[in-house]
Amino acid sequence: MQRKVIHLGDHQLSTLTLAHVRSVTLVRLPFHLSTGGLFRVPDPDDSSIELWLRNKVVNPSDGQDAGIKGAFRAMEIARENPDDLLTDALIVNRSPNLRDGEFEAVKEGNNNKVGPASLSNSGYDLLNEVIAAHLMVRLGPYVAGLGHGWPRMLTKHEIYAEILLEILLVADPSVVIDDTAINSLLQYVDNEPLGHSGSMTGDIVDYTPDQLEEIRLAVPKIRAHAFYELKVNAIAAMLRGDSIVAIVLACASLEGAHGAFLTSELERDFVGDASAFNRYVSGLLREQGFYSLVQLSVNQFLSHSERPSKEILDSCLEGVTIRNAIMHAGRRKSGNYKLREYTSSQVNNGYKGIMALYRTFEAAVERNDVSNDLENV
Repeated sequence: MQRKVIHLGDHQLSTLTLAHVRSVTLVRLPFHLSTGGLFRVPDPDDSSIELWLRNKVVNPSDGQDAGIKGAFRAMEIARENPDDLLTDALIVNRSPNLRDGEFEAVKEGNNNKVGPASLSNSGYDLLNEVIAAHLMVRLGPYVAGLGHGWPRMLTKHEIYAEILLEILLVADPSVVIDDTAINSLLQYVDNEPLGHSGSMTGDIVDYTPDQLEEIRLAVPKIRAHAFYELKVNAIAAMLRGDSIVAIVLACASLEGAHGAFLTSELERDFVGDASAFNRYVSGLLREQGFYSLVQLSVNQFLSHSERPSKEILDSCLEGVTIRNAIMHAGRRKSGNYKLREYTSSQVNNGYKGIMALYRTFEAAVERNDVSNDLENV
């Protein structure tokens, strides 16, 4: 796909520098994110990357019947133009990678020599992190109805397949990409004959302002700890009916949250250099069995008010045992897989126990992260 070159404001081509050039990649998501009209999320680590989400359909969450009203409105819109229900994601990069000769072609006004962009890993990661934050904030611990047309994290190939337009934006470096600039770009996009087909199901009621702020705050947390995305994928797998994958991913998210929690607890009173501490903790987590270590952490490091009930801990440990039977392909002397001895009810109960203990450690990690941030102020 060739990039379109758009000029904002007045400038002489001969005086252009690389600072004048930014890239904008428009991805039409195959689902709806309830982020209202325009919603901006900057990359927490890379100031040159930011994400804008746009919905043509705005459906404020006002009142108990907002979801019902939204469903009827979605059906009316779907009859005329179903694409209007889908969310557009614009990935803005202030430092795009240009191929040899492309910048010179822009300066010469020879836009035909400008080739397609390559979506940076940062832009891809930020988009998926915002989708994961959407699932965390809107749907909480239980994601309802995931399937085709419902929000889900996308592979890089899926994102490439959904790119509708690539823009090379030429503007003075002082020009700020704000709501006005994005709306100007979108007016151009809406007038372009961009083909797309798809369907949308699910909730189109918009977030409240507080929920939108939760998304912005969730993105740095997802960037800092991988277990958040593992949790989202575990929930999605369970709702697809894939309980085997779900319990494996749930246990992975629990191990990640437990490891982060235990590290922060041990680091508090450790005396020595950071490299020695990292070797010590890595060895502890690697060499000691998770089954025993997680019980020690619950009773030694969680406060009394944080500790789960015996029923939750027992069902979690049963879930870990089931995960081990899956991963180790354990067999009885008869040759039968141990996994086949568990009923679907036992697998589901183990999954619920793992996720319940996960949420305990997730909250403890967030509590420690806030405490550490305050200490570093």
